[in-house]
Amino acid sequence: MRPLTRIDDAYERFNVSPPNGILLYGPPGTGKTLFARAIAGELGHPYLELSAGDIKSRWINESTEQVNRLFDEAEQFDRCVIFIDEIDALLAGRGKDLHREHAQVVNEFLAHLDEEDPNFLVIAATNRADLLDEAATRRGRFDQQYKIDRPDQDAREAIFRVHLRDRPTSLDDGDYRQAAAQADGLNSADIIGIVDDAAMRAAERDASAITLTDLHNSFPDATTE
Repeated sequence: MRPLTRIDDAYERFNVSPPNGILLYGPPGTGKTLFARAIAGELGHPYLELSAGDIKSRWINESTEQVNRLFDEAEQFDRCVIFIDEIDALLAGRGKDLHREHAQVVNEFLAHLDEEDPNFLVIAATNRADLLDEAATRRGRFDQQYKIDRPDQDAREAIFRVHLRDRPTSLDDGDYRQAAAQADGLNSADIIGIVDDAAMRAAERDASAITLTDLHNSFPDATTE
């Protein structure tokens, strides 16, 4: 975040420039979109969010125009953050068997990433970083790459606490640890779904609070008691 928020003497001394692109990759449901929103929030910049499907088109030459339209829209801001989900659908490797239109789209997008002192930061997310064109991940483009993996025990416990903090519960610290341990291997979206289902169970029986049993019975492989 430091080179994105301020250019101080140390950065100027070593001619360090902020990145044009950040790539977030990892399994689905791990919070890549939330990370992008959080970065935009920390920077205080306008935030444009879209998927690769919003840009791609089945009509010849229209995808390239959509790419240019996106960056034209970004120019209306002094600074902004552009988030593109499923970037692999837009910047897949350019093999001999791929359509010429696809190669043009990749070239056009990468040309914008090569701009000097741009007013935008592009954050992209993918579940399949291995599908990306090698030119997209070289230095100067998406050279800042971070794996967003499934949460560990502490992170799972924190997710349970965050999404239960505004709901009445009877849970103690040990209950949170137990729920987090049971959620081993699940992603953030799975845990949020468990909390929502547990809240529904508590509401259906008109309970005063969500219990550990409500959570247990809301896990995907649970047998309802």
